[in-house]
Amino acid sequence: MHRYVLGSPMEKQPTAVAHSVRHSEEKQRSAVYELAKQTASLLGYPETVPQTAVMVDDRWIGAGYGSPTDAMTSALRLAGATEGIILDPVYSGKAFAGLLGNIAEGKFRDDQNIVFLHTGGTPALFAYRAALAEHASNQQSPPHRVSEP
Repeated sequence: MHRYVLGSPMEKQPTAVAHSVRHSEEKQRSAVYELAKQTASLLGYPETVPQTAVMVDDRWIGAGYGSPTDAMTSALRLAGATEGIILDPVYSGKAFAGLLGNIAEGKFRDDQNIVFLHTGGTPALFAYRAALAEHASNQQSPPHRVSEP
C-alpha cells in the first residue's frame, strides 16, 4: 500500500521531527507522539504510528520559552530574505532554526524530502520587535548560517 503526502507516494514510514520550544525532549515526546497518531488518523492511515517514528529535538529552546536566540534570529532572516516567509520568534522561528541545524549536522540525506509545517504566529513579531532588533545588531554571521545550539 502506498501512502501519499501532497500527492506524492511514500514508500517508507515518515518520521515526525519536532523541535521543542518550551519543554525537554523527555516531557514533549508523548505529546508529539499523540499528535502524530491523531494526524495519521485524520489523513486516513489505518496503521499505527510507531513511537520510533517520532523524534523530539529540544536543543533550540535557548534560555527558555519566548526568549530569542541567535539561531532563531538567523532563521527568521534567512526565511524572510530568501523565500519571503515570515516566521515568528516563539514557535516557527525556533523550529526552523532547529531544522536548519539538523540539516547542517547531516541528520537528513540529500535525497530525503522534508516538509516544514509553519503554524503561523506572525503577530508575535510585533511583540518581539526590540528583542529581535537587538539580536540582529549583535549577529556577525550572514543570514544563511545558523549556529549550533
